[in-house]
Amino acid sequence: MPIHKIPQSRRRFLQTTVVGGGAALLMSSTQRLSAAEADATVIALLSDTHIPSSHDVEARGINMTDNLQRVIGEVVARKTRPTDLIINGDCAYLKGLPGDYQNLVSCLAPLDRAGISLHLTMGNHDDRQPLYDALSDQRPADAQVTAKHVSVIETPHANFFLLDSLFRVNVVTGEIGAAQIQWLAKQLDARADKPAIVMTHHTPQFTAPAEGKPWTGISDTAALMAVLDSRKHVKAYLYGHSHHWNHSQRGHFQMINLPPVAYVFNDKSPNGWVEAVLTPGEMRLELQTLDPKHPLSGEVVTVALNRV
Repeated sequence: MPIHKIPQSRRRFLQTTVVGGGAALLMSSTQRLSAAEADATVIALLSDTHIPSSHDVEARGINMTDNLQRVIGEVVARKTRPTDLIINGDCAYLKGLPGDYQNLVSCLAPLDRAGISLHLTMGNHDDRQPLYDALSDQRPADAQVTAKHVSVIETPHANFFLLDSLFRVNVVTGEIGAAQIQWLAKQLDARADKPAIVMTHHTPQFTAPAEGKPWTGISDTAALMAVLDSRKHVKAYLYGHSHHWNHSQRGHFQMINLPPVAYVFNDKSPNGWVEAVLTPGEMRLELQTLDPKHPLSGEVVTVALNRV
């Protein structure tokens, strides 16, 4: 499963159950009542933090540690504070070194004090073992999908299906794999009564690369999309990897490329994070740019969460 770090202040309100070999966080009745009264669930969505071992390390003119610390500060200071924060892969700088995750844990410490639950998925620059060493209490006791870390996060208004597209450490190619795709189909079918949001780190890649060139996105995109296309309760597919905020429509669901917290590959693209506000009829995604003067700052994407 992806990593789930639950603050001490919230553990009595959460239940952990085994779903397909991975742990899923289920809201208790107490938390469901609270969310219903507020009529909204707020989740902070981050991607591509690329945290190095040393605070001093920069890339493309960006200090990644400073950026993440700033974003975490913004999240915990929100008037309506998120209950959960998801980092959708590439948590570490390049090779997932032990020091990278030690620095990451330090940057994320305010979340625990604020009572915000943390979820991490795997990107191509992550390495599971050093990550587990830094967050040892989060190591899954059992995993039904071999060498993959998958889970379902249930909220009152939609279920989040967090997938693992890590193929090899520091190799650009992403892969879901047949076993994980079968697991996803099974879990989606078991929860067809509620809107579904699917997340992976890697971008989908619909065209095979030229001969001799590597896949830069998900090599088995066609198989993944076949599952999403055939299930009408899937409302959105969220991904990262390309460091480019973007959104488009594919059939009955939206495809949303989350911005990086770290550096961008295109100077016109923003870096930052996304605030997701889920209500009974929609998920409202608002872009929070690190540059408040960026022309896309505050852009909103609305995903309909109508029941099937």
